[in-house]
Amino acid sequence: MTELLTNEDYLFLGARVKPLLLSTETGGNFSVFEFIEVKGLEAPFHIHENEDEIWRIVEGEITFFLEEQEIHAVAGDTIFVPRGKSHTFKLKTNTVKAILSLTSTDFENVIRDIARPVTSATELPNQPVSKKQAEQLIASGKKNGLTILKHE
Repeated sequence: MTELLTNEDYLFLGARVKPLLLSTETGGNFSVFEFIEVKGLEAPFHIHENEDEIWRIVEGEITFFLEEQEIHAVAGDTIFVPRGKSHTFKLKTNTVKAILSLTSTDFENVIRDIARPVTSATELPNQPVSKKQAEQLIASGKKNGLTILKHE
């Protein structure tokens, strides 16, 4: 488990993440992260049972797959992903920078369980999720209302 610090950078599976506002600062009500996602390392279809996600795209192009709906997004767009809905995304550009707001602390706990501090100012993930990371994700997800549906 990693202690997350505001404005420090971490690697979390296929993304570089920076906590901007943690649940400890909001009375446990919500948290906000900067995500830099990397093409080819996107998350599998999954469901957050306990929180909504609000994605604000800062740089790049991305397509969200929300249940049966496809939503194309570019810089300046905001995407709402309601709790309980299966979703994933695919990058159209090599990276996408986004601000992710979460209406519960459960996914923050998943990040805390799996993330590790970056080792340089420019480090990005460059390897697919390992078997060990996948097992950690599934175990943490079970504790925190995150269900992985399939990995492509």
